[in-house]
Amino acid sequence: MEATREISTRMGIREYFETLMNVMRSPARHFEGTANETGSRRALTFLMISALFYCTVSMAYFFENSLAMGAIILANAILMPAFGAVITFILTSMTGQEKVPFGRVFNIYAYASGAVMIISWIPGLALVMEPVRALLLGIGLHKGAGVGKLRAAMLIILTAAVMLLFFWTAAPMVVELKQLFQ
Repeated sequence: MEATREISTRMGIREYFETLMNVMRSPARHFEGTANETGSRRALTFLMISALFYCTVSMAYFFENSLAMGAIILANAILMPAFGAVITFILTSMTGQEKVPFGRVFNIYAYASGAVMIISWIPGLALVMEPVRALLLGIGLHKGAGVGKLRAAMLIILTAAVMLLFFWTAAPMVVELKQLFQ
């Protein structure tokens, strides 16, 4: 008989590393276990610790301790998973009969992105780790949100396409705004 323990919202160093190991060792079991989490505080804390590590290491090694660049990297590391979760939540609501709560989708993105950030700061591994993040997201959507395997794969592909279209559309507008304010 397997002992169960309550998932607390507190996240210390020990809990952080336990969560990281659980996500990487057995993502299916981890996402099944976190499907019943009521809030997003634990997942957000995990994401923020990973983002802080990613930002600190990236800033120290690659951007010559530029505080502005560090703030941009930190904001990107925290906001991009949230943006992806919003798009996936919208697509999930549009493509299915069952309603998946946004908190559950956000938790999946936070855990998957946070686990990948620990490794993706190493040059050359960021490109390799994106498929790993997509795989973790697919497992999380399937096991944690109850979405079918094919539908989870389609949601990940559609989310990536929508994000690319959004940024490709926003880029010319940003360039024009930059010229307007010069």
